[in-house]
Amino acid sequence: MHRVPVREIMQTSVITLTPEALAADAAQVMEEFGIRRIPIVDQEGYLVGIVTDTDVLEAETAESVLNSYEPGLEEEWLSVADIMTREVITIPPEATVGQVVSIFLEKKVGGLPVVEPDPQQPKRLRVVGIVTETDIFRLIARAWREHEQGQASG
Repeated sequence: MHRVPVREIMQTSVITLTPEALAADAAQVMEEFGIRRIPIVDQEGYLVGIVTDTDVLEAETAESVLNSYEPGLEEEWLSVADIMTREVITIPPEATVGQVVSIFLEKKVGGLPVVEPDPQQPKRLRVVGIVTETDIFRLIARAWREHEQGQASG
């Protein structure tokens, strides 16, 4: 199971936002789709950052504290660029589930954008998927069910 390539379990329909989107938009998208992280891409679709539910929560908390201390202050909306992490931990589609789990544990993250470098500009990464803890759990549950079914019929 640990040798299964990420491409076999990753989600390929990835919801992304651009840096110009508002932090409030990121919160709304996360709630609407039940996701906890959103890769941030530039206008050409290359990865430039990531926003997590924790980033959004911290931004909302900071905004509410600031507004309560300075009630006359015009409300300023944070953009995704203001709250995103720019140094994104990524993984290629040919990486294994074992490698993903090791990164999850080492870096204390629950999901990674799956990326491929642009052939002309290798430092520019295109998001081709996302892999999360849930994808790993699905793989384990499927293997368990197949094992159980094998035991029942054997």
